[in-house]
Amino acid sequence: MEELEEEQQHLDETCAAYDVAFAALTGRRGYRGDDDYANEALEAMRRERIRVYTEASGPLYFGRVDRTDGETLYVGRHAIHSPTNDLLAINWRAPAAEPFYAATEREPQGLRRRRRLDIEDRQVLGFVDEPLDTRFEDHLTDAIVEDITRQRVGEMRQIISTITPDQYELIAREAQGALVIQGGPGTGKTAVGLHRAAWLLYANPQLGREGVLVVGPNETFIKYIEQVLPALGESTVEQRSIGSLVSEPHGETDETRELATLKGSARIAVVMHRLLWSRLAFEDIEIPVSRRVTVTVTADEQRELVASVRERTFSYEAGRERFRERLAGTLASRLLTHDSLASPDDTIKIIRKTKEYSRAVTKAWPKETPQGLVGKLFTNRARLEEVAGDLLEPDEIARLLKAKAATKKPDMTPTDVALLDEAHWLIDPGFRRFGHVVVDEAQNLTPMELRMTVRRARGQSLTILGDLSQRTADAGVSSWERVLQEAGVDTFDVSELEVSYRVPNEFLQIAAALLPPGAPAPRGVREAPFPARALHTNDLGTATAQEASRLAEAVNGSVGVVAPLEHMDEIKAALGDFADAIHATLGAGINLLDLHVAKGLEFDAIVVVEPEAILRERPDGGVGGLYTALTRATRAMSVVHAEPLPEPLADAFAT
Repeated sequence: MEELEEEQQHLDETCAAYDVAFAALTGRRGYRGDDDYANEALEAMRRERIRVYTEASGPLYFGRVDRTDGETLYVGRHAIHSPTNDLLAINWRAPAAEPFYAATEREPQGLRRRRRLDIEDRQVLGFVDEPLDTRFEDHLTDAIVEDITRQRVGEMRQIISTITPDQYELIAREAQGALVIQGGPGTGKTAVGLHRAAWLLYANPQLGREGVLVVGPNETFIKYIEQVLPALGESTVEQRSIGSLVSEPHGETDETRELATLKGSARIAVVMHRLLWSRLAFEDIEIPVSRRVTVTVTADEQRELVASVRERTFSYEAGRERFRERLAGTLASRLLTHDSLASPDDTIKIIRKTKEYSRAVTKAWPKETPQGLVGKLFTNRARLEEVAGDLLEPDEIARLLKAKAATKKPDMTPTDVALLDEAHWLIDPGFRRFGHVVVDEAQNLTPMELRMTVRRARGQSLTILGDLSQRTADAGVSSWERVLQEAGVDTFDVSELEVSYRVPNEFLQIAAALLPPGAPAPRGVREAPFPARALHTNDLGTATAQEASRLAEAVNGSVGVVAPLEHMDEIKAALGDFADAIHATLGAGINLLDLHVAKGLEFDAIVVVEPEAILRERPDGGVGGLYTALTRATRAMSVVHAEPLPEPLADAFAT
């Protein structure tokens, strides 16, 4: 009790100092000097501090470390000083806070004890101490377990008080190029990615000006994670679904899996590049500028100009404009040799006004639009065979020609969006680029979709999060190296989170029975508070609704119901009252999901409907889709089926 009172006294002192500091920031500004630049900089710093103080939510601090040298530090959301300049709390992203996350019993990093505090409404409710100057084995702390088993209320929470050493190492890692985090269900890879964004913004203020982008697989996922960064005081980070990177609206896909896979292949990027640059055509140009004078540039000279231009420019349109300038300059220089009285600038103007010049440069380097380039993928067999005969099989070329291009915006599928973005990038990239991009659930992005995110990161500064065992697109891929190579990522470092802190080990073992030998799968450290159940029924709708209601009452929390599309109408009708997660609505009760939106979400309990139908469904089903569905819960899992269970799953439930 005495220690609890001491903790409350320190919290009271910290809160009082915080209130004084915040009042000073929001009150009237003091003396302004004569240096307008300095005044403006100080005012910007003041506004930024107000923003961080206002937008961050939760207790001022949540942990404490006691060092072996006698020093004590409190770790929280802000650095707070007393009126006498004593340090009352430090920011969780400061270097001094690292031991709070990274210290273990094997490597205590100079700590004697770590204390995790339970603070609510400026009151210390309790604490959990972890002695670190012992020789015991490392263990999962009671505080982390308690956080894991709390009720899911529909949206993801920040985890700054319970970040584990393996997670912190990735959050704070300095990496050149892309940092790829492979992590199975429950390993916290999404939380790591979001907290890494916050950490990078703190460590590198330049990123605040360049911007940080978080990309998720769909709008439901963005809804699920959207409050994490604001709770950390980082509300300027853009969070968008992959489909929203291109402003054109698009519909749901009804194309075959074969067509979607082909359009999403990295080979298509090469084909588009070839189609675009194959449009250049050269012949000798003769420009009559008077009755006596005609100037000429040969086809070979034009090719040399093009080669020179392409060494210095990237995009098609920028190169086209530079070529037109260089060609006009070359013609003008030859005209000047004929004792022209015009100045060089006037001579260039004369050249550019001639019909022959306009006709020649248009033929040599034609104008192209992104929509036009995409359209060329689906027309003219002879042209496709010429530029892509070594990349595409004859049946693949036939598949493209049969599909035709989407010409109206609502007709565009997600794969069309990726094609259009590639075309914009090749011709005239006008989209914003960011200092860092976090890509979540990346395992299910096609190479063309992943290229969309890569090109938005300056210097390919990326954090890529995913789990190859949950991959449904091109499910045979077993290495991130291949995925990244196809997406054009040059420099990357792949690390793995191997421990699942959130999904019970029993659920992980049942799901892992579906995976091929050697597939990445985490090890669990928790036992399920409720046993997994498989329920056979002749009435899927009724049985699913009853089981979802039972679990909602048992766990007193959120329940996800994952249903395949062929049974979706039946399940909807039976559930009655539910949150429609398919359309980005999440709730604390029963949530209905399809296989597309289930990716990355987490619930207290999950009900998986008809596994055999999930295995049949494309493009989001298969083994990867079923594995994902079975690993969405932290406390309870049930499978409802009318068809026989897949053999590996039946065996797993039998053991």
